[in-house]
Amino acid sequence: MYKDHIKFLDDVLYKEMESIINNAIDNVISVKKTDNPWIKGKKNTCKWLEISPQTLNKMIQRGLPVHYLNDMDIMFFNKEEINSYILNN
Repeated sequence: MYKDHIKFLDDVLYKEMESIINNAIDNVISVKKTDNPWIKGKKNTCKWLEISPQTLNKMIQRGLPVHYLNDMDIMFFNKEEINSYILNN
């Protein structure tokens, strides 16, 4: 009976550890996806900065660097450039 109880606890502990490890792996993958230094589009940039589109437009007018993709109407923003702009203005 004692050995059965120990076996049960081992199984429970194993499953709990497996769950913790899987969650940690999922979190690392999730963080890695957001680790991109580039943001595509005004909408995503506003979301990242938690500002309105009007505020972003004012920042662009005042010199926030914007990058375009080869004559396409797609804007990209660099997170480091945004941080530097905010700190220096």
